[in-house]
Amino acid sequence: MKENPFVITSSMKAGIIAAILAIVAIFCIPSIGENVQKEEITVCQAPFSGKMSYWVEPGLKGQWFGKTTTYYKTEQLWFGSDDKNGKEQGEPIPVIFNDASDGMIYGSLRVKLPRDVEHLDRIQTDYNGMERLMNDLVRPTVTKVIYASGPLMSAFESYAEKKNDLIEYITDQLTNGVYRTAVQTTETVDPVTGEKKTVKTAILIEDENSPGGFKRSEVSPFSYYGIEIGQVAVSKIAYSERVNAQIAQQQEANMLIQTSKAKSAAAQQEAIRAEEEGKAVAAKARWEQEREKAVAVTKAEQERETSRLAAEKAEFDKKRIIAEGEAEAAANRAKVAAGLKES
Repeated sequence: MKENPFVITSSMKAGIIAAILAIVAIFCIPSIGENVQKEEITVCQAPFSGKMSYWVEPGLKGQWFGKTTTYYKTEQLWFGSDDKNGKEQGEPIPVIFNDASDGMIYGSLRVKLPRDVEHLDRIQTDYNGMERLMNDLVRPTVTKVIYASGPLMSAFESYAEKKNDLIEYITDQLTNGVYRTAVQTTETVDPVTGEKKTVKTAILIEDENSPGGFKRSEVSPFSYYGIEIGQVAVSKIAYSERVNAQIAQQQEANMLIQTSKAKSAAAQQEAIRAEEEGKAVAAKARWEQEREKAVAVTKAEQERETSRLAAEKAEFDKKRIIAEGEAEAAANRAKVAAGLKES
């Protein structure tokens, strides 16, 4: 009697069960363990109990069918700047300066996530993923801070002398919170037209008890989540055509001012040189006069000395002649006396 080919034997059952278990094991293995990479932070929520685990060290961790969420320890935020491959990443951020000029900020910054459970738990609860964290927290905060930094300078200042200050303002506000500012009205001279104008500018309010030494309108959300900001870079500021024209005019005006200052300084130096040369000539003339006077005095003194010596010599000769005459007379008298005695 032939065996029924559709009858499942015990060995076939065992093989089927083994195959099913193998398939299940293949699909379940990824949910049993999680290999955490060095650059990652993994959050695991255990099934049933809902217990949260935060893995910041690399290595194989026991997942046991828990739900995992992966973050990166550091992440770069690009806002319109080119990445290392030369590809533009993200959208530039708009800014308005205190002279009502507008522009678009291009750059990037690095975000560093915390490693402690308290801050990681806040991040996981509120954002549940790296993408939402960057899109819903980091980028809006950076946009707000850059927008708040614009009124602290004019467009030309952001282009020239305060370009580095802009990066400092952004970094400080991201770390310590947006500034509380006051409005200051000042009168200045327009470098293009040369006319006086009144300008309202935002100034920082100093406060030694506030973070960074300035009053804040709010606390940085990054401090609440333990997030650090580093390597803030502004690659360029794209101004509107109107602003670019104004900057070009202001540069030209500044160059004329600098040229005028240089010419004025050169004229002053020339005047100083001429004055010094005049002083030198006068001093030389006085010296020549003093020299001639000294020569004349010396000559007169020499002549007086010569006359004195001549007079002394004449007196000496006179006395000598008298003395010689007296001596000769005495000799003659002695001779006469001697002759009379012989007679």
